Amino acid sequence: MAHTLLLNKDYQPISVLPLSVIDWRHAIKLMFLGRITVIETYSDWIVHSEKLALNVPSVAITKEYFNFKRRVNFTRHNMYLRDLYQCQYCEDTFDFKDLTIDHVIPLSLGGQTNWENCVTSCKACNFAKANKLKKPIQKPYRPDYWALAAAWKHSPFRVRDAKWNQYLGRDAEAA
Repeated sequence: MAHTLLLNKDYQPISVLPLSVIDWRHAIKLMFLGRITVIETYSDWIVHSEKLALNVPSVAITKEYFNFKRRVNFTRHNMYLRDLYQCQYCEDTFDFKDLTIDHVIPLSLGGQTNWENCVTSCKACNFAKANKLKKPIQKPYRPDYWALAAAWKHSPFRVRDAKWNQYLGRDAEAA
């Protein structure tokens, strides 16, 4: 489980797709190696060694600037973000658990699993479509990193610590 938000030297997340978070143990190791600076800690979470007690880091910044590759991977979460959690057949918006990925050209007819052939679909529409050809509302496309990051910023998601919101450009109420 990742507990520490890792920011670049410019106080921006190294990545939001996926969010740049690391395990608290790794954060403490990097802190002692002098590779990160801790700027926020969990006030109610302290770890102890034989001679030391430390608050667990919540937010840390790197001492070097990292150029992160801004390539969007084909994942279920990114698909839903691209389509804004909206079924591309009935136009209703759903929760993550009520959505599926539908192949516009079904696999049985030679379709592939990629950005240009898959859309978000509710379970009912996906079942009704089965292996038939049906045109979605929006033609599937490969999104760029910045469009998907903007969609991510406005989508509902929970953060481990409310302090993260200021570094992610979100209001505390949005969490």
